[in-house]
Amino acid sequence: MSRRNGQLGERLIELFNALQRRETTFGQIYAMFASCGIDARRVLADHFPGGELHG
Repeated sequence: MSRRNGQLGERLIELFNALQRRETTFGQIYAMFASCGIDARRVLADHFPGGELHG
């Protein structure tokens, strides 16, 4: 499957699967977002509108 999806695709699939597991910690998810080049803060801000980013 990695030949078709590439390394980034594989990491995104792993991230999606981790998001489905309740035991996955926020820290693990945050690190997985970073490994995919995604700003987890931006995703959370978009997911929970009304909050503000500080920092």
